[in-house]
Amino acid sequence: MRIFCRAIWIASVALGCGSGVRVSDVGPGDLEIIQSDVVPFDQTTDSEDIADTLAETEARDAAPEKWVFDRDDYELVNGWILLDSDPGAVKEAIKAAAAYGVNQVQLSHGLIMEIDQILGDSAEAKARVDVLNMGIDLAHQYGMKAFIWCHELSEVGLDVCYDGEDAVWEERADAYREGLARLPGVDGVVMMFGSAPVPPWYTFCSCEWCLDNFETDNPFDAPPRDEKVRIVTEKIGGVITGELGKDLLVRTFVHEPAEIAWHSDGLAAVEKVPFTGMHKGPVQDWEPYNPNNPCTGNVGDHPSVMELDLAGEYYGLSELPFCAPGYYRYRMRYLWEHKGIGVVARVQRGSFHATGTPNEVNIRAIEALLKDPKTPLDSIWNGFIDDRYGLKTDEAGQAGLKRILKDTFYIRLKSHYALGIWALEKGSDLPEKVQRAQFNNRGKMPKWDPDWQAVWDRLDKPDRQTILWLWQEGSEAVDLAAASIKTFEGVADHLGQQDEEDLARRVLHQWYAARAWRAVDLFIWSAIARGQGLDEPDLDSWIGWAANELKPIQTGMTDDGLADVAVASPGRIGQFLANTQGYLVDYSDPPPPPPTPLFSPLEVVAERPDGADLGFSVTSTVHVYLDWGLEIPDYGQVLDAGVVGPGTQKKVTIDGLEPGRRYVARLRADTGGMEMRGGDFWIFTPYSGE
Repeated sequence: MRIFCRAIWIASVALGCGSGVRVSDVGPGDLEIIQSDVVPFDQTTDSEDIADTLAETEARDAAPEKWVFDRDDYELVNGWILLDSDPGAVKEAIKAAAAYGVNQVQLSHGLIMEIDQILGDSAEAKARVDVLNMGIDLAHQYGMKAFIWCHELSEVGLDVCYDGEDAVWEERADAYREGLARLPGVDGVVMMFGSAPVPPWYTFCSCEWCLDNFETDNPFDAPPRDEKVRIVTEKIGGVITGELGKDLLVRTFVHEPAEIAWHSDGLAAVEKVPFTGMHKGPVQDWEPYNPNNPCTGNVGDHPSVMELDLAGEYYGLSELPFCAPGYYRYRMRYLWEHKGIGVVARVQRGSFHATGTPNEVNIRAIEALLKDPKTPLDSIWNGFIDDRYGLKTDEAGQAGLKRILKDTFYIRLKSHYALGIWALEKGSDLPEKVQRAQFNNRGKMPKWDPDWQAVWDRLDKPDRQTILWLWQEGSEAVDLAAASIKTFEGVADHLGQQDEEDLARRVLHQWYAARAWRAVDLFIWSAIARGQGLDEPDLDSWIGWAANELKPIQTGMTDDGLADVAVASPGRIGQFLANTQGYLVDYSDPPPPPPTPLFSPLEVVAERPDGADLGFSVTSTVHVYLDWGLEIPDYGQVLDAGVVGPGTQKKVTIDGLEPGRRYVARLRADTGGMEMRGGDFWIFTPYSGE
């Protein structure tokens, strides 16, 4: 009996029950476990052993519990990021958000990017505060939380003392005290370092505290860059969450690979500041080909939300449609595997909005996939087309409209990117001259994934084969855009007048734009190759053909009522032509590259959980191979499609796929000793049971 009583006493300590434990509180299973570790009373040594046991128990109980992510511990985030500063646009966006179950809005860019923008007595600051408070109040009326975006470091010089007692931290704290007092209803702050006026990692510290504590003579390493991220988050984030009682998201916007570790390690080391990590889907910017952001789920004991762009900042601005539920499912799958608790989506870029355009299917996709990551993609498409255009499944015109909208994804990829590389403009538009403005910057893909080095090198020093690959890729976009116009002829009569006019304008614009991008790519890479001394007689004629192709596109768009479009406009085409006259050689009627590309666009005929059927045709007899796999540009798998002749609609099947994944495929053939490649196509396998 004495042994049993002592077991109960020890159990009361181990279970945190104190001296008030009752026998009825301990079940048989608990007793069995307890007794197995109990030394009989007459075998104990002395009171020192008991004291040591109690000390060990207290130390174990005092140690922090290991954090284990459990999605059920958090409210799922369905958020919209608003960028348009127009008060009317803010109101309309928040009202629209309510219909999609949005529970968080973030006010950013044109609305606010620095807390200092709402300080002081200027008319601009007061007007900004008024719009923000209006948006915050309206969000609350719809049951949404409201956050503001703020960069750090702001209003500081490059020499920053990271001693916690330095005056700079109280100055920054005061900025938030004053700023958030002007927005009394705001629920939280999105703090970020990338693109800040002074990103922490670009600062240096010459104060004695930094140099002494970090034992370095290099002021840029005092403290190390990840430590700078930690200190800024603790000092400023601590004021936001602790003193001011607001929620905090920390946005990991990285421009260079080294910044991944600075964010991840620095934020993982943050203590006593609760926050949620906010990470772009693709690392860096919105390039669909970029790898997933490694910071996602990798900032210590903190959950993640994923930032996605549904409005097409770098692929059409929602004017040229980019309808891609499968693409967003691909990004969100990574989120769910990396401590994800939701999505915050950009639905605007300036005055360009996804709502009210075909891109709204992307918004519908996010809402559905947040509720159930295995929502069938077809149900998203069918529901959108039914609700938005009034065409039900199997109703005349529905399948055609779905085909048109699905192909916008491929057309945008094949127009805006060169073999998967972001090479030209930072935005969605055509370049104004022969330049690859992003090629050595955001488009330097090998810095994110070394497998892209060979593709990047080809585009850096293009040969004939590379230019023909670009021609093939651009021609696939043109062929898909032309097919959309033809398909629309069978859809138009089933739409309301307003929808018919809107889509007719968009598919026509898409066709002109695809032709323009193909011609500009041909012009630019032919001119670069010629300038690098490539001995290729066709380069002059290709440049001439491209210029001759752009001229009727410019006039055709104007004649067809597209003079006022914002992307790939007649005016932009005119600028390119005016700035490139010096590259032209006198050709009266220069021929194009192969008038008919070797491959038709690869058609995804059917997708199954474990496989897919693909179709294509060729314009000359060749032995065709299909490269496919989970990764680009090294696909990993090859299917021998055999010898295919012109006029044959070839069908191939790939098996052994996984449900709910993104796969990529492309065609390849040898033509007279030179390898010809088609552009890539993306396959989205359904989950089992769809």
